[in-house]
Amino acid sequence: MVDFQTIFYQLEDSGFYLYFLPFMLVFVILFAILEKTFIFGKMGDKDNPVPKTNINVVVALIISLFMITRTDLVLIMNNYLSKMSFFIVIAVMVLIVIAMFTGKDTNAPAKLAAGIAIIAAIWSLASGTLGNDFPYWYYLSDSSFSLLLFIGIFGLVVWLLMNSSKPSNPPKPGKP
Repeated sequence: MVDFQTIFYQLEDSGFYLYFLPFMLVFVILFAILEKTFIFGKMGDKDNPVPKTNINVVVALIISLFMITRTDLVLIMNNYLSKMSFFIVIAVMVLIVIAMFTGKDTNAPAKLAAGIAIIAAIWSLASGTLGNDFPYWYYLSDSSFSLLLFIGIFGLVVWLLMNSSKPSNPPKPGKP
């Protein structure tokens, strides 16, 4: 009997994840960019230009094939995409937890809910010892502490600049 695990292992053994998926990703993104930018010219009238799709397909195909021949780049791309998809899942879960605490009521203390969600996300990423010990990548080195300090100060400055541009008492229409 064939199960999903066997199917995924067969796909992995055949090079589906190492060659086909990166090829398709690069091809689709590059083809979409070429279609939108009209780099190789336009056909049709000026009011309704049509890209030269045949040239865009060939160029995207060649560049995508060159990309998958460099397996070191493909491995870097696969590693990066897996980490980014994990981050997106965590971000969506944090938003779900915030929505769970705030609901439809916009007057609810959203800052408290966001803080609880962030603490819950950090706790869920902790090691399997029920949160008693953090993984090694939670401990800050001097360089990462200075980077976080810089990001915090930069975020504070941006927040102060964004809030200082809002008028405190906007004038009401019809009254001087």
